[in-house]
Amino acid sequence: MEKIYTTQEVADQLKIKKSTVYELIKRGELSASKVGKQIRISQEQLDEYLKIPGSNSSSHADEPLPGILDIPLFTADSAIRQMDYLLNASGLIISSQESRVVELFRSQLSLRPDSLPILHSYMNEYNSLYSLYYEKTHMALTSFCIGREGQEIQQIQNLMPGKEAVVLHICNLQAGLYIRKGNPKGIHTLKDLCRPDIRFINREKGNGYRIYMDSSLSTQNMEKAAIHGYQKECLSHMSAANAVASGSADAGIGDISHLAAYPQLDYIPLSFASMDLVFSKEAFNHPVFQSIADTVNSQEFKNNLLPLKGYEISKTGNCTFVNS
Repeated sequence: MEKIYTTQEVADQLKIKKSTVYELIKRGELSASKVGKQIRISQEQLDEYLKIPGSNSSSHADEPLPGILDIPLFTADSAIRQMDYLLNASGLIISSQESRVVELFRSQLSLRPDSLPILHSYMNEYNSLYSLYYEKTHMALTSFCIGREGQEIQQIQNLMPGKEAVVLHICNLQAGLYIRKGNPKGIHTLKDLCRPDIRFINREKGNGYRIYMDSSLSTQNMEKAAIHGYQKECLSHMSAANAVASGSADAGIGDISHLAAYPQLDYIPLSFASMDLVFSKEAFNHPVFQSIADTVNSQEFKNNLLPLKGYEISKTGNCTFVNS
């Protein structure tokens, strides 16, 4: 009979935290099955995961600035399939790539008697709003780069046509390019990325920052093919910063707050991004969502955002109704 493992047993074998095993399952890197209310991983599923280059995280534990892992991209359909095992759990599913803010939600809401646990599904803006549109998740935390006030609302409306929703503003944050300290390549604008000596690392299709890059190139009549590495994609701000810091890229796009972890880097501001929590209008009057709105409006929540460099909270807690 094939060996079946618990998540703790897999964590022990891989020498990682149990919570990391759950994240691997959520991201689709590690397949799993649900037995009753428990998650189980078969030997075959574990063997398949171990075939992925870089999957044995313990072997890289002592390497500073490891290279970017070749993580498979999500599609809307596969992302929703990965949600199935969460749908029967007792909690609210939030989809987002903004892990730090999701963790802040979790910690703040856990103190409220009228709240539910927050279950995190790691998905970009397109997949997050797609899942919310088809009621596969309860909330989407998005970050869209904006050139003018209200542009993020238009982006959300475009991806949720006809769906009545509430947009709860979390913060604005600075978006731009990670570059090496001292800017040795002399990168100053997006047009500099077209130079043949510049290697760029992009975000994946469907990410808010990728949408910004695609739109900016179109506006400036720049060809994507002219940028070396434009099709090379990563799934997080940290991966983009890591690529530049490790020398595998000369520039990458992300938010300024991650700069604190990389003293090797400088930053070129390009735009601002609006981070917003999106959920259905129908849910707005439910006590759980009222608790979420109260949490976001609390001074304690705002104070916890302030240490993140580049986060601006003057409009935190503002609500906008779309498609109403």
